[in-house]
Amino acid sequence: MRRLFLVATALSVALACGADTTANEPAAASQGSKSAAQDGTSALLSSYITVQETLADDSIDKLSELGAQIVASSEGVQDKPGIADVMVGAGRIASQDIETARVGFEKMSMGLISYLKANPSERDGLQVIHCTMAFNNKGAYWVQNAGEVNNPYHGKMMLRCGDPIEWDKAPG
Repeated sequence: MRRLFLVATALSVALACGADTTANEPAAASQGSKSAAQDGTSALLSSYITVQETLADDSIDKLSELGAQIVASSEGVQDKPGIADVMVGAGRIASQDIETARVGFEKMSMGLISYLKANPSERDGLQVIHCTMAFNNKGAYWVQNAGEVNNPYHGKMMLRCGDPIEWDKAPG
């Protein structure tokens, strides 16, 4: 019930913000459906990376809109591994408290890692990072663009804290 509420809330925010949710409607031809799902995945990854970068910058600006975009773009692939967790986490990042947003981001990240492990063709240019110190040394993973580490869990305080992990060694 709570998941349904989070999804409904995120979708209503998406509609209020002018997000285009029609890209995820079933297409008449199977080729159209595949293209819509790919467009949704691209939007999902783009919005997720923006959330990661926003949290790494110690900001919560536009997280509710980004969460709504992630939920809307996940609709076309909601039956895929990890996407349910992505959607739940996306509903939680809209918090006005950055620590709560980071907890939601962790849930979303674990789901995205599972999805990308099952769909290796979609992870070009992306890497998994693990920070052992996140959440009081519990540790946490995330996906980001390949390159310099930008830690969304510690932000500017420990921006470069984290180590790249091989996809086959990542959880999920």
